Amino acid sequence: MEVYIRHLEKVLRRYVQRLQWLLSGPVLCSRTWYRWSTDRGVMMTAAPGSRRLFGTVLESKVCILLDTSGSMGPYLQQVKTELVLLIWEQLRKRCDSFNLLSFAESLQLWQDTLVETTDAACHEAMQWVTHLQAEGSTSILQALLKAFSFHDLEGLYLLTDGKPDTSCSLVLNEVQRLREKRDVKVHTISLNCSDRAAAEFLRKLASFTGGRYHCPVGEDTLSRMCGLLTKGFINENDPTLPPFEGDDLRRLAQEITKARSFLWQAQSFRSQLQKKNDAEPKVTLS
Repeated sequence: MEVYIRHLEKVLRRYVQRLQWLLSGPVLCSRTWYRWSTDRGVMMTAAPGSRRLFGTVLESKVCILLDTSGSMGPYLQQVKTELVLLIWEQLRKRCDSFNLLSFAESLQLWQDTLVETTDAACHEAMQWVTHLQAEGSTSILQALLKAFSFHDLEGLYLLTDGKPDTSCSLVLNEVQRLREKRDVKVHTISLNCSDRAAAEFLRKLASFTGGRYHCPVGEDTLSRMCGLLTKGFINENDPTLPPFEGDDLRRLAQEITKARSFLWQAQSFRSQLQKKNDAEPKVTLS
């Protein structure tokens, strides 16, 4: 039982490290101490990162589709900042080739096709990002049609704050037609999770293509998470995780909850065994 409990505590530490990693962003606390027992802990440091907004890039040949319609105005500066982080933190380190495409009433392409991920290419992409402006409507379908034409494309990362300016069912049907010829995953990122219709469309689009739906955690939730993670997840009366919208965080939170219940059960069994052992009469040899 002691060995089982130690392994569960190790699993929970790894889960929390993964949670911290996925939540890493400029507003998350920079130093947090997790106390797992009276003599065991782990120090974590969260550096600013792109995963909080964009999630994790999985494929090696990708295109980032960025909504620059008028409604994106309040978010655009932050998105541009974190897109630059994404270029250097994930695309440069993990991808063989990439491209960037912004869409509003019309499309703006950084390059006409996927290009090799080099330092020079990343510097050029970063400069292109700084000139993006928000105006016009949301032509998601046009952006998807163009991106699917890129040779060797494996994954699309679509960031938007709303629904397309065309029928949602039309977009899904067109993507189904495109995927009959190209096995490309579409990962979706919602900047406006309170718009349930838009969030449901993006969730369907991701699920339909084998991709993942991501919804960045808000700053208020991040601040609460900082204190929550500090308290740890070992004791039964420790606080629970908030509900997450995005696929990665939601599944990880489910695994943490399951591991916590197993740990509490094991601790209860250990306590019962200890009480039983203490109650048994001691046998002394004469």
